[in-house]
Amino acid sequence: MNTSDHKLKLIVFKACHVAVWSDSKMTSDERRYLSHLTELLCKTQAERNIFREIRLQEINEGLLLSEIEPLSKDEKGYVFDTCLETLASDRRINLQELRFLVTLRKVCGIGYWSYQEKLARTRQSIKARIILSSLISSLVLVCLILFSVTIYMKYRADNITLQEVCSGKEISVSIRSTNNLPISQMPTSQDVFDNVRDSIVSVHVFINYHPVGSGSGSVIGTDESGMLYIITNRHVIHNSDINMHGRKEDRARVEVQQYSGAKFEASLDFYSRQYDLALLAVKGMKDYAKPLHINLKSGLQVGQPIYAIGSPIGLDHSFTAGIISALRETYLQTDATVHSGSSGGPLIDRYGSLCAVVTKGHETKDYGFALYSDIILEVLEERRELKMAALSESVEK
Repeated sequence: MNTSDHKLKLIVFKACHVAVWSDSKMTSDERRYLSHLTELLCKTQAERNIFREIRLQEINEGLLLSEIEPLSKDEKGYVFDTCLETLASDRRINLQELRFLVTLRKVCGIGYWSYQEKLARTRQSIKARIILSSLISSLVLVCLILFSVTIYMKYRADNITLQEVCSGKEISVSIRSTNNLPISQMPTSQDVFDNVRDSIVSVHVFINYHPVGSGSGSVIGTDESGMLYIITNRHVIHNSDINMHGRKEDRARVEVQQYSGAKFEASLDFYSRQYDLALLAVKGMKDYAKPLHINLKSGLQVGQPIYAIGSPIGLDHSFTAGIISALRETYLQTDATVHSGSSGGPLIDRYGSLCAVVTKGHETKDYGFALYSDIILEVLEERRELKMAALSESVEK
């Protein structure tokens, strides 16, 4: 068996790729093992690039099995053993993965008892790894608890968080009615980005000059004084890093940055007690941005184009395209790429309207989830009711 043969290496990697997706998902451990396998098999950068392209493809299982059939006995054994090791990398082999292994062992000509022996050895190895992992995890947990207690005792009297400074003024928003433009007049992706880019901001939270939080946001309204209001995720401006890094003598502040690079000081106007959303108020920005129109869930359809704008992994104002994959009860699901740093950013339709606010990505596939724009109206009502309750309580006193 010549394991340096390029064709064999491709077949082995494709087989492992199909194996980990046999249960319709890839665990983080399996993903890491595939990366390890890439480095193990590839000798050149060109080979690595080919393997990375394979990971982005849908591989037909039937065609793959037909590629395995002409291999020699030793080569088939190598394919099977590598797939088994890959599936065991996350310390478990489930029913769907076992079904794939049964199909693979038949194509590879591995006898039933030989298969059972390989599986038994692998399960013993998994059990040993689980025991070792549990011991290490327990030790790490004890250390984390001791560290957390130490940090808490150090800062419990001095913690600071961003405080709400709600103006109480009515925020005006614009809800877009349904538009049906002819195909010839449909805006291009470039048109969409150019029309909304000044109304999308990167959000940065600082304790003094130390960055402790970041995300994205969208201008959604204004009040009678000309103050602009930005919607973002609550977890962008209220998180453990902010709570733990600040002391009472320090200054917590929020800064928003436009596509042009212009920066503005912002204040936390209100954060929702029900949803992962918060409102930031910004002075001096009204001449540089305008509120986005809002498109409600009733105006959305599965399959329609959607665009995400955010700051994934610190890359400000990244623009990605996709479609609405599903209209779930609570969340809009999309295949437009979102990552850490996209939190609080918008999903925009082809008319430049805000359809949803990104709140999380999916751990195993490139799916993103966002809160419908309808929730923004609920947050504004929640803000209004809380302010009225505060005024009522003040009058009674």
